[in-house]
Formats: sequence, structure tokens, C-alpha cells
Amino acid sequence: MRVTSWFRQKGGPVFLAAFGVLACCLTVLPGQARAAGVNLTLSPLPVNLVTSPGSSVSTSLKVQNSGSEAVKLQVTLMKFKADSTNGQATLVPFKDGEEEKNWVTFSKTNFTAQPGVFNTVDMTINAPATAAFGYYYAVVFSQQGTDPTKPQSNKVNGAVASLILLDVQAPGEKREAQVTSFTATKKLYQYLPASFDVTVKNTGNVHVKPSGNIFVGRGVNGNFIDTLTINPGGGNILPGSSRTFNVEWDNGFPAYTVKKQNGQIVTDNVGKPVKTLNWNLSNLNHLRFGKYNASLTLVYNDGKRDVPVNGQVSFWVIPWLPILIILVLVLLALAGLWSMLRHTFGTDKRETARKRYSRRS
Repeated sequence: MRVTSWFRQKGGPVFLAAFGVLACCLTVLPGQARAAGVNLTLSPLPVNLVTSPGSSVSTSLKVQNSGSEAVKLQVTLMKFKADSTNGQATLVPFKDGEEEKNWVTFSKTNFTAQPGVFNTVDMTINAPATAAFGYYYAVVFSQQGTDPTKPQSNKVNGAVASLILLDVQAPGEKREAQVTSFTATKKLYQYLPASFDVTVKNTGNVHVKPSGNIFVGRGVNGNFIDTLTINPGGGNILPGSSRTFNVEWDNGFPAYTVKKQNGQIVTDNVGKPVKTLNWNLSNLNHLRFGKYNASLTLVYNDGKRDVPVNGQVSFWVIPWLPILIILVLVLLALAGLWSMLRHTFGTDKRETARKRYSRRS
């Protein structure tokens, strides 16, 4: 019973694949919140502003009440920093004596948001002559009477926050980034996806937004199979912080894919997407086997030009289970052929011996 169940669940697809082979390898905060009857949507998210010392800059923030009833909202100014583990934004309140809080003014800080209507709040930052480099604000929209200055991690219960990245371009500004690590999460994969971690550290004094590609192929200098994108969401890295970008290569046969039901991603008990092994025989020509190389080309702008950063890593893809099944099938076929030939020649030898014995008698 157990053998039959295993064959139906795993052995059947593996056998089909074997037969086929024989026949022919800076996240930002959510722009929406639903809590305590609040359903708010922000636009835009995030906002990048540039100014110079002694000058001002403005932007318009739009918040929509997507609920069915009017909600009284308040605007609270906070700042954000990068989480030390994943580079995501963490909201923190201003401390006494932090002057950059006083640079900011809003067209309104309390208003009633009617259902389905976008409300515009104008934000103006007056940078003094002493301002320089990067400043990172979080404009929080929440229900009046709540205290959004006590967030949990990068979330504010019952509220939404727009991240404002201000670049005060002053003499001495330095945009610089380094790739501190480029690795494959495994040296050996049985099936795709192969996963890569690219850790980038901002060694300058203003935020940077790196981008680039990972080229996967057989050779170091060419023969690329696929091109993967790094930081497609355009996340920023704050000064003095690091951020790890995870990139997956899943173009292969067979490959693990995210499981969906009724168009929705299925998650496990801890909220991670459940993946299942996909045996789509139409992708049989994408069977991956052997050693591969991944070449990294990352680019950031230092204010004058794009600066490339390169890296290289190798890994193996060996689908040992299908190979084992194939070997077993081949061995069984050879054993059957040997048994058949042995039986056939053995029968002929016995018949010849019997005839000789009959003639002698």
C-alpha cells in the first residue's frame, strides 16, 4: 500500500520523465492598511526628492479612503531607517533636538476622508543652509486619536505610511556601493530553482538604488542561457546599511513552482509560499544537468556616471533521482535481455545435446 501510494504521488511523474528522456534538465511599506475599520490607499509610494542647501522642495501625497464610511484622519511625521537584517524600512519617532523635523510643513494635518475620494496633502521641506546629504521621512496617515509613533517593526497598526527620501546635494556628497557577498544558496541543486543572494552595502553618505543582472550559462565568457533581474522594484539602500537581494533561476525541467488554488498562492503555517515539483513535459528541452556559472553585473549611479560591480559564482544541477530511475530501468532492461538470451541459448544447447545423445543411442 505504501509503495503504491508513493508511486502515485512521486514515482509516477518520475517514471514518465525517465521514459521521456529514454525516448528522446529597500522594500517599502504596504500602501494599504485594513485595521479597526480603516482601509486606506496611498499614492505615490515611495517619493524621491532632490534639493540643495538653503532651498525648499514640495510634493503632493494622496490618500484614499477605500472603505464605506467617512474616516477622520491625522498626519504624523516620523523617520525611517533600514532594518539591519533585511534592509527593509523601520519607522521610528523623532527624538528631541532633531532639527530636520522642523523643516517639514503640511497643507493640513487633520481632515475627514470621504469614501472613495482621494485627499491631497502637500508636503514642503525647507532645507537650511547647513543641510547636507540624505534625510529619510515617513509621513503616516492614521485615524485621529491613535498613536502611530509606537509602531511594530515596519508596520503601523490601522495606518499607512509614505516614505520620503530626500537628497540634499551638498559638497562632499558621496554615492558608493559595494557587493559584499554574491553566493548561490546551494552548491548542488537537484531541481531548479537555483537561488542567489546578492548583498550590497552602501558605503557612501546618501541613498543609492542599485540595479543589474545575473547571467546564467555554461561558460564564464559567454553561452548564456538566461538573464535574471536584480532589484526589479527599485529599492534603495540607506547610508551605512546593507541589503540582500534574492534572485531565483527557475527556467528548467523539472522545477519547483509556487502552488496556487483558485488563483491564490497557497502558504504554509508560517506564511511562506508552498512549492510543488512541476513535471511539465513540454519543458523537457529545458532539462538542466551539470555545472553552471552565474555572472553578476550590478550598477549604481555615483552622481556622475553608472559604476559597474561584477561577481562570479558557480553551482551544479544534478537531478539524481530521475537519473537513478533511468539507471534502474536500463539495468532492468539489460537484465531482462540477458535472461532472455540466456534462456534462448540455453534451450538451444540442451536441444543440441539431446539430439546428439539420441543419435548415439
